Amino acid sequence: MIALIVIGVLVLGVAGFVVWFLKIRDPLKGEDFYAFHAEQKWAWELTLTPEQEKAFMAGLEAYDNDRGCYPMRSEGILKVRRPMMLISLFSLTEQFAAMGPAALQDPARAVHDLIMRAAEGEVDGVLYYDDEWMGEGVEEVDGMDKYAFAGEILSATAAGGVDHEFAGGYSDEDNGFLTMGVLAKNPRHVEQMYEDAHAVSGENRELRNRIDVWKEVMTPENPEYVAAFDQAEAEKSKYINTVIFCFERVVKRYHEQRPQMQYAEPRDVLSVVMARMLDEDLSGYTWVRPPSEEQHKLALTLLSNRS
Repeated sequence: MIALIVIGVLVLGVAGFVVWFLKIRDPLKGEDFYAFHAEQKWAWELTLTPEQEKAFMAGLEAYDNDRGCYPMRSEGILKVRRPMMLISLFSLTEQFAAMGPAALQDPARAVHDLIMRAAEGEVDGVLYYDDEWMGEGVEEVDGMDKYAFAGEILSATAAGGVDHEFAGGYSDEDNGFLTMGVLAKNPRHVEQMYEDAHAVSGENRELRNRIDVWKEVMTPENPEYVAAFDQAEAEKSKYINTVIFCFERVVKRYHEQRPQMQYAEPRDVLSVVMARMLDEDLSGYTWVRPPSEEQHKLALTLLSNRS
């Protein structure tokens, strides 16, 4: 009996670790082993021809070897480590293409020059961030450590009762920035692509015990489903716009706003702060591409409409 209990605990532990590693931690979120491969997949990549994209990726890899950078592909953002900033990949690829043959001949120099140009000023599509966003030696903001704050600020972007399509979001507690996807509705052909993907995914298995859970976790996903789902995600990216917020400046305005909202939940204060930043066009945020009136209005609604 004791042996069975021990085995059950071990199975559950292994299953839990695998779920954490594959589904939650996702090793490719932080270190993509194929970070600089060309794939002509996401909307910003389609700005370039296949030849241009290969050159662009070679330029990014050269910069990464020198100072560090990482393309957040689905969000359309390049995270630059030195100097610390986030740059719209839509903007970068457009500028790279505009450089013509010179960019293909020396992509490392072309990408380096474009990034240095972004470092000259925080224009549209460029946002500076600080990994010491709480302040030197500071470990809490209004009683929240960096993990709690990251959770609250992400929650602040998810208003209740708003009719919209989920477009994703990411809160980086270590580097101090938030991404917020904005999409009013998927076009019908994108909805159909998701339906087609789920149609080949196979039936959901009944999970009756821990062994069933372990088997489900360890069973590789249907490659046909994975390919179809990836295609749907890539097509969806054409219709998503993403707004990025800098934690450091959000925190500064949070402290200014807090006395006026003493009894409010932190996420509600953060909603007010970020909505004001958008509405009054204050520093500390940017879009990855110029927003339409509908996108700007939806972002404000998502931040303002707390349930």
